[in-house]
Amino acid sequence: MLKNIALLAVILLFCVSFVSGAANEDKAGINFASSALNYENYSITPAENPGNNYYNPKYVSDTISQGETNWHTKNVNSHTTVLNVDLNWGDKSDSLRLKIYTPDWQCLGEYYDNADEKTDGRINIDIKRSTGIETGTWHYEVYGYRVDGAEDYTI
Repeated sequence: MLKNIALLAVILLFCVSFVSGAANEDKAGINFASSALNYENYSITPAENPGNNYYNPKYVSDTISQGETNWHTKNVNSHTTVLNVDLNWGDKSDSLRLKIYTPDWQCLGEYYDNADEKTDGRINIDIKRSTGIETGTWHYEVYGYRVDGAEDYTI
């Protein structure tokens, strides 16, 4: 009887580990499901009209590999209520993760390919705050979550 209970416990432990591993492998990150997320009085949504009334200076190009982390910054120095963040690598077979930090280092979440409700090798989101986006240097952490070789991207 004790052997059967021990065997059952091992089987259950294996099943839970397998399911957890599968969930981590297919990590979807934040998915808005047509509603905004709120962090620190910011509303974060899939991009509505990229290029229209957004503070988004020139894009930066870079390359990333599996397990590598790259940091990028964006300086916001004017009053704006919407900040567009657009990480584009264009290859659906690779997966990058994006973390966004305010100038005072508050993390506004981690995002994967489907964060903008599309799986297209791109994370294109808007950060909104009715009282204005915090001015200063915003920090973007790009991580090679699942990358075969090297992946080019812009942000």
